[in-house]
Amino acid sequence: MNPDMSEKIIALIWQRQLVASLVTDAGEQLQIIHPGRVSSGSGCDFTDAVFAIDGKVIKGDIEIHVKSSQWYSHGHHQDAKYNNIVLHVVMWRDSQSPTLLQNGNTVPTICLGSFLGDSLGKLRHQPYVSNYPLPSCPQATRFSNTESLSKLLTAAGEERFAAKTTYFHTALNREEAGQVLFRGLARALGYARNAKPCEELADRLLLSSLQKVELQTSAARQAWILGTAGLLPSQRLKLRCNLAEDGEVEELETIWRSSGAVETMKETDWCFFRVRPDNFPTRRLVALSYILARYNKSGLLPGIVKLVKKAPRGSEHRWLENGLTIASQGYWANHFDFGVTKKASSALLGREKAAQIAINTILPFVCAWDEISAEPKLKKKAAEIYHHYPKPGDNELTRYMKQQLLLKPDVGLSACQQQGLIHIFKNYCRHRDCSQCPVASNRE
Repeated sequence: MNPDMSEKIIALIWQRQLVASLVTDAGEQLQIIHPGRVSSGSGCDFTDAVFAIDGKVIKGDIEIHVKSSQWYSHGHHQDAKYNNIVLHVVMWRDSQSPTLLQNGNTVPTICLGSFLGDSLGKLRHQPYVSNYPLPSCPQATRFSNTESLSKLLTAAGEERFAAKTTYFHTALNREEAGQVLFRGLARALGYARNAKPCEELADRLLLSSLQKVELQTSAARQAWILGTAGLLPSQRLKLRCNLAEDGEVEELETIWRSSGAVETMKETDWCFFRVRPDNFPTRRLVALSYILARYNKSGLLPGIVKLVKKAPRGSEHRWLENGLTIASQGYWANHFDFGVTKKASSALLGREKAAQIAINTILPFVCAWDEISAEPKLKKKAAEIYHHYPKPGDNELTRYMKQQLLLKPDVGLSACQQQGLIHIFKNYCRHRDCSQCPVASNRE
């Protein structure tokens, strides 16, 4: 075993598919269909990988280690976050123990060192490995210019918007419109890693409850939201010593104790691991409380609908973002989490995230709501704003799709086209359904 070998080098070897023929620890032939995307989340090194073992296609997440024994020494066999792993990729096998998940299932192991042979000496040098290009979509070379690809992405972005509108329309037929909007906003604030727990919180703590008279102060809203989420210091084992750290914190705890509520979520329901501190769920839930405060007088639903209705032509996106951004204030101006201080103040909800909420939640919701209301012009306006909305900042997924489609990182795209990248990935690339993908079927 070479002490210079690292997980990063092994990941590069796997990602660039530098080993052509592979066999699992059980002697089964493995064919890489897609190595997956590098994950910045918890529980895996690669996500959305697709491969075949003896002809059977398997999709899921992959974990990388230098030695096979590190699966156990790192404690992954006791961690439920790793139950989505479908393949363990290592350089060397130093243990005969199978790769056992926390749920009792076992997954195959691939030992790359067995197949590299004489080339291992070169491959262990990271610059050498990095010279190999990342695999991209084989159909992307069919586009002789970006204009036809831009049209395709626009169409895909419109499909994604229509699907979101349909989702909200279906939800509006089942429950009160304000609650549908509240759940949508909560989910959007959770980002990918905390979207589901944010939805659960919205179902536990209804908008109608938060709009009651006794919850009209900022402290009261925050106490109920954070308390129901199970994220107050007294509910978290490692933070219980910080109860008296600040008067604002003690006020939240006092309000929550007086509520008598017992049905709450747990700290373990939320993801902090590999989440940027500014995006910690505590900060995002506090931002949600301030959004409710901003539209307290009119009510959340009328306030958001009016926000879209009054958006001035030519600067609609700025208007919507101004109506959603939340500056840092009070305790959260210098804290990432309870007891976790920060040097520089940053917004609880910045302009870039406000843009994402407007694009993914506010505009499709208003389109759906307009279909059951008496304002036929509002749907058209919301759709037009979406179509002309400038592209917000890239994320992990859009950067990946640009690389897949051979687009330059700084290519000029609209928000609709950026959403088209996401639509193509989630509907086709993730499942490697290339035969149905519009990129493959497009005719210039």
